[in-house]
Amino acid sequence: MKYDWHGYEAKLRTREKQIRNSKISEKNKKLIFEFQKNLVITGISKPRILKYLEILRLSAVIFKKNFDKVTKKDIMNFVSIIEQRNYSEWTKHSYKVIVKKFFQWLRKCEDKEYPPEVKWIHARVKKDRQNLPNEGDLLTEKDIQKLLDTANNLRDRAFISCLWESGCRIGEIASIRIKDIVFDEYGCVIHVNGKTGPRKIRVINSAPYLANWLGTHPNNTDRNDFVWVTHRGQNKGKLLMYSTIRKLIIDLCKEAGIKKRCNPHIFRHSRATFLANHLTEFQMNSYFGWVQGSDMPSTYVHLSGKDTDSALLKLNGVVREKEHDQTLLTPQKCPRCEIINSHESKFCNKCGAVLDVKEAMVMEENQKQFRTKRDRMDLVMNMMMKDPEVVEVIRKKMEKMANPEIEI
Repeated sequence: MKYDWHGYEAKLRTREKQIRNSKISEKNKKLIFEFQKNLVITGISKPRILKYLEILRLSAVIFKKNFDKVTKKDIMNFVSIIEQRNYSEWTKHSYKVIVKKFFQWLRKCEDKEYPPEVKWIHARVKKDRQNLPNEGDLLTEKDIQKLLDTANNLRDRAFISCLWESGCRIGEIASIRIKDIVFDEYGCVIHVNGKTGPRKIRVINSAPYLANWLGTHPNNTDRNDFVWVTHRGQNKGKLLMYSTIRKLIIDLCKEAGIKKRCNPHIFRHSRATFLANHLTEFQMNSYFGWVQGSDMPSTYVHLSGKDTDSALLKLNGVVREKEHDQTLLTPQKCPRCEIINSHESKFCNKCGAVLDVKEAMVMEENQKQFRTKRDRMDLVMNMMMKDPEVVEVIRKKMEKMANPEIEI
């Protein structure tokens, strides 16, 4: 059973109370609640039911009559009103789909049949109207690096890294348990359960962050416990709710100076655009949890525009500097124990070996200078200890320190 980390149950009770206290007719209230029961029976999810209730309440206000008395003309007028409002294309789409589904149930039609009042409604969002973020709104690897540098605890660094690298829906990554993470020589595999069922996500860069966080996790001996929990205070060890995660992301972006739209889903948009240039459509569908045959991969390839950009530059004789396929967040493998460490680590988390060649050279130079200074000090001390006057002064000083009451 999935944990209600969004708090949908409480939101449903609030929405039901809102309908009961509204000024719509008692007949419409009764029909809405009867339809709600039907949605539950047919396995519709709580967030979807929440959407149905809200839109049907608002629709009743627009119709200004009982649903069973609504005509095709009324519905045409309703669609016209919705189209003229300053709603997003997906909100308009939701109104049409929900009203169409409701009247199908109300008129007792079969699954694929619709009554004349709504049969004419075409509820499909055209590609040119789909509101995907612009390139300037997308997060980059440099933005992720800023967030990792800004995060002041192991949990937040691990979460930001996983959210970015996995490209998961927020509900998928936020509800994983410790047992869902399997470490191996390449990093780790995360088992998630999404819209299209369970799947495995390979993460590499995030493995060191995850290992560090799980090492200090409040309940790390319980493999059934959630990964993302509070790490201090009275609620220590409690699952992070959606509202908390959203605030965490917004606050981190603000502190890091990232002036872009900051919400959990922008990480998925950004990652999909980034990987569209590196994975096949089949791989994209598998990785992001889309059904095979989905047009989502091509949407993100179009959004990235890299292939088109490169072709136009080549056509115009512009040679772009060779791009590296390697990510900026590539983890480092310890040359001594072969443990994977985060990309910014200077020393191995396990054996303490130096990971960065430049850092090793600096350390060697510092140690060399220290040894030189120490040798000089030893030489001076040896020369001083051969002087009887110096030896006598040191002897008297040591006697005074051992017996402070003796006057020398």
